[in-house]
Amino acid sequence: MAMAWDCNTVANLGVKTFLDKWAAQNFHPDVAEDASSVLAGYDRIASLRKHELIEPGTFSVLHHREADTILGRLQSLLDLATRVYGRVSKEDQASVFELILHPVKATYLFVNLQVIRSRNRLYARQRRNSANRLAQEILDLFDADFDLSEEYHRLLGGKWNHMLRQPHLGYGETWHAPSRDMIDGICYVQRRQPSNPIVGQMGVAIEGHEGVRSGRINEESERTHPSRRDLLPGVTFGCINRYGPASRWFEIFTRGPITVDWQISTSAKFIKVSSYSGRLVPGEPDARVEVSIDWTQVPPDMHGEAQIDIRSQEGDYEQLHLPFRGEVVPAEVTGVYVESSGCVSIPATGCTITPPYEILPNTGRLDTGSVTLQPSAGRDGDTSCLCYPFYTFSTTSSAVLTLYFGMTLALAPEEVPTYDLFIDDKAVSTHPLYTVSPAAIAKSKEDGWPAADGWFDAACDNVWIRRHPIEQSLLIPGYHEVKIRLRHSNILLEKIVIELEPLGESYLGPTPSYYIPSETL
Repeated sequence: MAMAWDCNTVANLGVKTFLDKWAAQNFHPDVAEDASSVLAGYDRIASLRKHELIEPGTFSVLHHREADTILGRLQSLLDLATRVYGRVSKEDQASVFELILHPVKATYLFVNLQVIRSRNRLYARQRRNSANRLAQEILDLFDADFDLSEEYHRLLGGKWNHMLRQPHLGYGETWHAPSRDMIDGICYVQRRQPSNPIVGQMGVAIEGHEGVRSGRINEESERTHPSRRDLLPGVTFGCINRYGPASRWFEIFTRGPITVDWQISTSAKFIKVSSYSGRLVPGEPDARVEVSIDWTQVPPDMHGEAQIDIRSQEGDYEQLHLPFRGEVVPAEVTGVYVESSGCVSIPATGCTITPPYEILPNTGRLDTGSVTLQPSAGRDGDTSCLCYPFYTFSTTSSAVLTLYFGMTLALAPEEVPTYDLFIDDKAVSTHPLYTVSPAAIAKSKEDGWPAADGWFDAACDNVWIRRHPIEQSLLIPGYHEVKIRLRHSNILLEKIVIELEPLGESYLGPTPSYYIPSETL
């Protein structure tokens, strides 16, 4: 509303300052700072995707701990908003509930509901007993969501009654609003029924893979022998090195009516697990185990595959495979992002930013913001480049450079923003941010959409994703640089990912890679 009165009220770099001033004007000094932090944090997480477009599979429950990370951010915001609500006077609680607490709590309940719906379906495919517990959590969250709306409507004797009456669950594949809230696809397993004795009553699932033909009877495996042959991908982790995530996880679960007592052993002393034994009781939560490596015991020239054996006293047996590489970046190499988990992921703001470029910290889907050209910059391509150094260990013939661009207003069909790419010292290549086909122009005239191919999906995801194959001769193990030159101020660069192997699907892509700072004099 402030920008409606004066579009210059909130400058590009002044969003947090504006929220600080607004909170100071409207809330008690004791809570103003925290209230501003809630508003700023909520603004960033709400920019990920419009609520009505968030479905059970939007945020990955298998890759990059994406769903858990987003829910963790929302939980932290909810905790802070709840503390703000509890510290204000009774007279101010209604306004704090409306402006601070409700948006965060409603979003947390909604996103948590969608994530648990996704897990419920996954667990049911894996025939986990815990699928039924999640089914009940779905119904509980469904009720909690409506309880929150009713609480809002009761405020101040019903002053804002019916404000939240519009249904918001059950949109499906159409933009037409549902007539009442609905959730579908809740899955159950028959908990009283044992699994086929061939597969046993203990199941194991790893991070990054739901399993090969999960929940099925597989000829290549039976309960007293581990998975093998074409089932190996379902029990093999992504390769781990000293520059990636500190651990991988796997889960042990029951898929029958009996109690399971399990034990873990590893093939190497440097493999560490968070739990070595436990008991699974039907109806109780599954066991999540974190597996990590003590890198002090792994020399730089060592690489291989470790095994993790999970056995139950009831006779079940599964074996997991953890590929690892001990390489170390040479000491003289600094100021680089380092390969891990099959990629190098670099935030666009993760390099030295000088004019004519600038950082817009409150744009895009990432906390790191975006990089763009200053409006006064020329469009003739003579501007300097953004330089992103990185270091790889892999040799591959199928590397891909993936660029994430924030959404901006599409321009006229004849003015498509472009950018230049350089990899190491190779020739420059110029690429459009999007293409404009005759079909896109016709669709624009028919529906009023911008004339850009793929605009609908990009607008839903709030990002343009552009993929560029890298020739093998351009990418060998060692130091490299990607240079990007933006040729238009209507481009927001968010993230650069060098994919050295196929990556699992996720909404935000891989998290930032490990960075070795430059040496300072």
